[in-house]
Amino acid sequence: MRWNLPRALALCLLLVSPLQAMARVYTGIAPSGAWYQIEVPDQWRAGDTVVLFQHGFDLKPASNAPSLGPLREVMLAEGYAVAATSYRQRGWALFTAIADNRELLDVFTQKVGAPGEIVPFGGSMGGLIALRLAETRNLPPVRGAYALCPAAAGARLWDAAIDLRLAWDVVCHDAGDLPRGDEPLPWALNLDLVPDDLGDLTDDDGVARALVALNRCTGVNLPSYLRNDAMQRRLDELMAFSHITDEHFFVTNVGYAAFVLADVVRAPDKLGVRNPFTTAGVDYGSDPVIDAGIARLVADPGAAIALHAASDFRGAVGSAKIVSMHTSRDQLVIPGNEDFVRDLVPPEQRLVAIVDEDTPTHCGFSEAEGVAGWEALRTWKDGAPQPDVADLQRACTTYAASGLVDGPCRFDADASVTPFDAVVRPRPVAALVVPAHSQHARPPIAAPMPASSSSRVRSTEP
Repeated sequence: MRWNLPRALALCLLLVSPLQAMARVYTGIAPSGAWYQIEVPDQWRAGDTVVLFQHGFDLKPASNAPSLGPLREVMLAEGYAVAATSYRQRGWALFTAIADNRELLDVFTQKVGAPGEIVPFGGSMGGLIALRLAETRNLPPVRGAYALCPAAAGARLWDAAIDLRLAWDVVCHDAGDLPRGDEPLPWALNLDLVPDDLGDLTDDDGVARALVALNRCTGVNLPSYLRNDAMQRRLDELMAFSHITDEHFFVTNVGYAAFVLADVVRAPDKLGVRNPFTTAGVDYGSDPVIDAGIARLVADPGAAIALHAASDFRGAVGSAKIVSMHTSRDQLVIPGNEDFVRDLVPPEQRLVAIVDEDTPTHCGFSEAEGVAGWEALRTWKDGAPQPDVADLQRACTTYAASGLVDGPCRFDADASVTPFDAVVRPRPVAALVVPAHSQHARPPIAAPMPASSSSRVRSTEP
């Protein structure tokens, strides 16, 4: 999320009573090794509500206390305590994120007192974790969750990454090959080649320096006069195959397909050198060359189960209210992720809103849009009527007109979102070991291709 709230406290003076005494702040390292930060307004008492902020993806291991999020000042002024964990894992932290939040609540209870309610809130990967917390049992009650650009597809997101990673081998063969990893997963870099200083991989230059083959094959970060016709052709082919139109997002997605995918499958605290992916039987017919040459993998069932179990949102949120928002042209966590929220949460318990943007961003909400979503959730969970997208737009416009937070306000009640399956190719039903999202896994028309030198079936089961 790119927005923060330098003048948010002034807005709170219009919304709620003034902030009272200074908040209490607690930071430290939990027993698991995860960092935590807790901030508690003076008026907070045991039994009151705590917002659990979930940060987004970060490949860099935590070395200090995590942020409390872009709405920290607003939430504190409204009387909420706010707490966050860094997670004990770097990168795709879903394997331990729920346990990390349980640990955070234990620390909170020891230092401050037991909360009566929690409100999960996060963006991107953190948006998925917020949704997962809303359906997790044996936590304090969750009456509302706020998810911004959530990676709600869970394990299915990684189907896009493996497709791009293997398509690269076809398109860039002998023109910018990626480093190979050890068997049985040669398409996954060894962990010692995965840098830990790339953050969220949105730094094009950083990714390019760590992945020399990126420019050798596509010239994507080179000046136009150094990018030859062959580079441009390969870049165009890979971007079309991946449904990406923005070169910046292409670089980021390649970084995920190379570095993050390797960490997911090789890290000993994640899948431990097991393959969760199936490409055998997937229809890549939109690009006949890639369809003919792409490696056909067969998943290790145990690895697939583990990735789905850790990553998937299943919609079992009880009576909790969900506000989930997306920017319309996000090409990292695509708006089609909202399909999973719409399909799995009853209509009377969810508000899904799309912000209509002119330039592609990942979670690029304005200050006023972020506050409007939060205020809608806060009042709805506490008994107000269910809001709709038009309500968000009206509230956002009011906040922006006050001059206390910046617009624009771009909520689109008539937004049309490309379905997730139209962007991320469905897997064969037989390859899906967890049925929760079967509606997002229709089998392709084409039958699995026979093994040959150009189209091979590679089993990666140990």
